[in-house]
Amino acid sequence: MRASFRLFLTHRLLWSFIGVTALSCLMWMLGPLITWNETRPLEPALHREIAVSTLYLLWIVLQLIPAVYRAWYNSRLLDRLQVVESDDPAERQATEALLSQRFSEAAMRLKLTHFGRRQGSLWARINANYLYQLPWYLMIGAPGAGKTTALLNAGLKFPLTDTFGNEAVRGVGGTRNCDWWFTDSAVLIDTAGRYALQESQRARDASEWQSFINLLKRYRARQPINGVIMSISVADLLSDSAEARFEQANALRDRLNELHQHTGIHFPVYIMVTKTDLLKGFMSYHGSLDKARRDAIWGFTFPWDAGKPNKQDWHPHFDLQFTQLEQKLQLQLADQMTHERDLNERAECFLFPQEFSSLRPLLSEYLDIVFSPRAETVAWNPRGLFFTSGTQEGLPFDRVMGELSRKLQLRQAGSHSIAAWDRVNRSSPIPGNKGQSFFIRDLLSNLVFRESGLAGSNRRWEYRNQLLHWIGYGMLAGALVIMSGLWLTSYYQNQHYLQQVTARLPVISQQSQQVIHQPADNIFDLLPFLNNLVKLPVSDQFSLDNPPLTMRAGLYRGNQVSDAAWALYQNALKSLLLPRVAQQITNLLRNDPGDDNEYSRNALRAYQMLYQPRNYDGEFLRAWLLQNLQHSLPEKVSARDLQQLDWHLSQLLDQQIQSSPYARDNALMMRKLADNLNNAGRDSTLLATAPRKAQRLTTHNP
Repeated sequence: MRASFRLFLTHRLLWSFIGVTALSCLMWMLGPLITWNETRPLEPALHREIAVSTLYLLWIVLQLIPAVYRAWYNSRLLDRLQVVESDDPAERQATEALLSQRFSEAAMRLKLTHFGRRQGSLWARINANYLYQLPWYLMIGAPGAGKTTALLNAGLKFPLTDTFGNEAVRGVGGTRNCDWWFTDSAVLIDTAGRYALQESQRARDASEWQSFINLLKRYRARQPINGVIMSISVADLLSDSAEARFEQANALRDRLNELHQHTGIHFPVYIMVTKTDLLKGFMSYHGSLDKARRDAIWGFTFPWDAGKPNKQDWHPHFDLQFTQLEQKLQLQLADQMTHERDLNERAECFLFPQEFSSLRPLLSEYLDIVFSPRAETVAWNPRGLFFTSGTQEGLPFDRVMGELSRKLQLRQAGSHSIAAWDRVNRSSPIPGNKGQSFFIRDLLSNLVFRESGLAGSNRRWEYRNQLLHWIGYGMLAGALVIMSGLWLTSYYQNQHYLQQVTARLPVISQQSQQVIHQPADNIFDLLPFLNNLVKLPVSDQFSLDNPPLTMRAGLYRGNQVSDAAWALYQNALKSLLLPRVAQQITNLLRNDPGDDNEYSRNALRAYQMLYQPRNYDGEFLRAWLLQNLQHSLPEKVSARDLQQLDWHLSQLLDQQIQSSPYARDNALMMRKLADNLNNAGRDSTLLATAPRKAQRLTTHNP
């Protein structure tokens, strides 16, 4: 429970969720302050909800992408392995048709199969592994070394048995002349023995071996394999000649060097001595073991520096550990012999430690060839040496008694006790497929698979990957520095701008108090105040319409200041300038002497526009007012002041319909209307009598 809780607290999914939540909170709280092109896109709550939802959706997609990528990569790898490559397809079609079909069926299953955690909660399924993520181990050895037998009897769990039954444990490979064993903890690649020795068809075997390595490197570039399990058969050690053992060990060494050169990694090599049951007395000594002891590890490990070649001499450690194994067998010999009542079985049990000791010089010589240092190759050390027995069948070797017979020149047949004793075993050899596995399960499950991290990684790939990562980190750091510098610069420049605006407020406040108490008959007294209101948000360092980038970055406040100043300016126009305009037009109408009919009509028309919106014409009002103001300009008023007043009047009168803040003087309006009508009637009478007078003058002239 504690481990699960610790895993939950340290899982990247939890912390990424916390990070997204924190970012969402910042977006919700600070979003309304962000401006873009004079707008605040995140000010409405709906927009922020959409942004937060999009952020969480993006987080979910980013969490799913690695899982989808692993599934795609798993499918791609299996499809690639499924392709049959052969120099002569017609020759190999019949032998590989069944294996190819079986691999195709298994591939469809493996494309969607999680390994390691096939049952359990959703959290467990999320953390399950695909084929690519499992550790991959390569099994090499001479033909008949017992690699497949060891795997068959290792007690491993194969996920394919749920779909294909017990036959699935035979492997689903074959298209690469190897078997792929998909367990729930690792992938074991059982290569053909001819790949290791390359004796019969050297060129073809070498080419296929190189293609196989390239395939691993292509689809597992960082770490093609997690280790090598090298199988050495007791039968080969005891029956082959010294020359044959040398050639076999030398070939295995070449394969290890080729693996290292092509993959670019240093990996552990586990030496698994198979068919140990062929040592005489093996079953008599170990036959009474229970299942737990049969699954235990029988062997020892060597010191290992993860990811680096070990240049230390392994011989002292080998001698020490092998001696301890021999001593342990001798210490347990008495107990084992007491459990045997049959004299022949007891004799075999007594002989087994000596038979086991006879392997010591052979293994030392064999490993010395495989792991001997050479100038042109990397120094290798084995990770461990282990003794196993997959199934007990065939005739055991009696190396000790054979050597004794040869040295004593004893007869090999007849009624001699030694021959008779040996004949007991030869007359009834161990039947095939009737035995039990010894010392395999824990070796793979508890040692090899758990040391999947010992293998190094492809340094070239690591360097390139690290370079890309550092480039990405550098770009992010550079972007962070640039954005931080931009934000700091924008902050200080906006702060300086706001200080400039703040410094103008006392003058404007003082002017506002003055113009409020001034009479409304002088319209030019408002110009300084109105001009300062217009200039309030203006900066002498940048344009409000196009501020520099160093003023932006979401911190620009010119728009807010400009909007506030413009609102204040509009309020001043309506509350201060409009009353003066209305008062000025009223005075012009009231003081009209009536001697100019057109002037009188325009004065009355201008006055009526301030009370009759349907007849409103802002441009006429502005032009009429400026025309009359020019007739009586004070001496201190310049042409520039007149232009400024014209601009202010256009902002007041041209943009919208304005109404006078004063009550309409109906008496004045009716009197001026009557005067205009009288003037219009007198003008029409003069126009009507003028033609008659001209005719009369023409008639009296000769």
